Amino acid sequence: MTEEFGPCGLGWGVGEPSFHVHPGCDGELLVYCTASVWYRDTATPTPEAQAAGMEIVYGEKCTVYGVGGDKVVNKFSSGLKSDDEAFKKAFTDAVTNALKLIGVGADVHMGMFDDNKYVNTMREEFAEPAEKPKRVVGINSQTGMATAHALKKSDSPDNWRAFESELLECNSVAMLTKLALAWSGVAERDKWPAHWRDLAKEEINKRREVVLNGLPDDDVFPGDTPLKGNAYADNYQAG
Repeated sequence: MTEEFGPCGLGWGVGEPSFHVHPGCDGELLVYCTASVWYRDTATPTPEAQAAGMEIVYGEKCTVYGVGGDKVVNKFSSGLKSDDEAFKKAFTDAVTNALKLIGVGADVHMGMFDDNKYVNTMREEFAEPAEKPKRVVGINSQTGMATAHALKKSDSPDNWRAFESELLECNSVAMLTKLALAWSGVAERDKWPAHWRDLAKEEINKRREVVLNGLPDDDVFPGDTPLKGNAYADNYQAG
C-alpha cells in the first residue's frame, strides 16, 4: 500500500474498527471485526519533476470495508481456553479482506504461494471430487496389492499357476533369465505382494539348480554308482 499510494496516513489508512462478540457452541466465544481502509489516487511526478521540486498530488479519498473473525474462547479436549490474541487476529483478518478488494496480495489469493490460509480453502472449494476407487475382487483395497488367494485361484494367464507352468518348461539358464525378466514385469503390473515376488525368485533359483545339476535321484539301482574295492561288483558292472 505504501509503495502504491504513499505513506500511511497520507495516501492510505485504516479507519477505527468495530468489534462484536457472540457466543458460540459448547461454551466457545466468537469475535467479529469490521474495518475500513481508505486510500487516495495519487499522481506521482516523473523523476525530473521531483528533482524540480514537484510534490505528489493526492486525489479523491476512496474507502473499502472488510470483515474478519476469530475465537476468543476455544474448546479443546482438555477444556475451554481463551486467546488473548483473538481481537488482533480478527482485526488483521478484516483489514486483509478489505485490502483484497483493491487487489493487494492478489498473487497470494490467486494461489501463487502455499502459506496462505485462503489457498487451501480455494483448492478444496474448486477441486474436482475424487472418484471413489472401485472394489476389485482379488485386490487388497488398503494396499492395492493382489492377495495370495487371488494369485492361486485366478485362471487368467498372468497368475501363479501360469508362472509355475512356464517355469517347468525352462531347460536352460538362458530360458530362466528370459522368464525372470518377463515375470518381473507381470508382477509389477499386477501388483504382486512382496512375499509372492520373493517366492517366485526362490522357485526360479530352485529351477536353476535343477538345470545345472540335474534332478535329485532317490532310487539307486545297481550300476548307477560305481563300487570300489569289490572285485565281484567291478566284474558285475563291467558286464
